[in-house]
Amino acid sequence: MIVDVMHLIVLIVAIGIGAWSLIAFRTRLPRGRFVIFTAASIAALFGCAAVGGEVGLMSQPAWFSAVIAFLAVLVIGGYVTGRRQPRWR
Repeated sequence: MIVDVMHLIVLIVAIGIGAWSLIAFRTRLPRGRFVIFTAASIAALFGCAAVGGEVGLMSQPAWFSAVIAFLAVLVIGGYVTGRRQPRWR
């Protein structure tokens, strides 16, 4: 049952970040928002496979933590990269 909850959390977070990147970064990252969306989609696919036990090397909770940390880095990276320079008029 815990694996199903981890799957659900990975999917909800990744879909939320993907949708958020397409909407929130419309003006700040015109092309970069698609990179964040693609990375979130790949993280969702890989995260579900890893949490399901199809990828070895680490335990399922460790993969879950790694995928959620990667998604958090995407959000932070989007905000840091997307800052506009101040305009002096």
